[in-house]
Amino acid sequence: MKLGFMIYSLGRTIAEGMLTVPQALALMRECGAEGVDISDWNVKGHSNSELARMIGDAGLVVSCYISGADLTVPEGPEKSAAIDYLRRRLDDAAELGARTVLFTTGVAREGQRRTEARRNVAAGLGQLLPEARARGIVLTIEDFGAPQSPYQTSDECLETCELAGPDLMLTYDTGNMVMGDEDPVTFLYAVADKVVHAHAKDWESLPCEADGLPSRSGRKYRGTVVGRGVLDYPAIIAALKQIGYRGYLSFEYEGPGDQIQAAREGCAYLLGLMSQ
Repeated sequence: MKLGFMIYSLGRTIAEGMLTVPQALALMRECGAEGVDISDWNVKGHSNSELARMIGDAGLVVSCYISGADLTVPEGPEKSAAIDYLRRRLDDAAELGARTVLFTTGVAREGQRRTEARRNVAAGLGQLLPEARARGIVLTIEDFGAPQSPYQTSDECLETCELAGPDLMLTYDTGNMVMGDEDPVTFLYAVADKVVHAHAKDWESLPCEADGLPSRSGRKYRGTVVGRGVLDYPAIIAALKQIGYRGYLSFEYEGPGDQIQAAREGCAYLLGLMSQ
């Protein structure tokens, strides 16, 4: 298992001008990361050639390329435009040398059932799978934490993969299935055969009346540094080792605090567990 790092976890710091993209990449390497998950919205203004050079200069590789578009809609002009957008992102990923891509695909709209949204998403991804394969890319979805996500639980993620086609795989996000009230380790064992990439985040539990991300049962959560929250990371890392996972586990931070400090603390925590 290798440590990766989602550039998204430093997105606020980059947007505020406190770090440039090269400085962010250097920080990741300093924290022990070997790969970077590139989310396209965090590197706007940089060409693929510039990004490739900066990533190489930092001693990193692209562990995953992340983008998204709304595929929950039925066939029509809006769906076609979304698929065309994601097709271009596959080209970007290939130019950067990424072999794994994660697409987020929207949430169920008002009045739309999750089952319908899943079918629509799967139909769109099914059109992109042959194109990903032709570029040497493994296309993934992740258990998604947003309210009204079409897929959060293991059953929902596996159903989406089955509907889209056997080439669709999973990025295992260690915390998002919590919003579907499923245990991270239980989820992992259920989807183990599909996992090709992984993200490591953590949550702190909030009072039900607080402003936070809601689970389906009404529990509330807010992002915190990996190792400080409610997730049992020793059990999660042990389960990843148990299923023989040898890919990247990419640090993720969605909390309101200092992103640089969170990166240093969280990466050190993960490396400590991974080395045991």
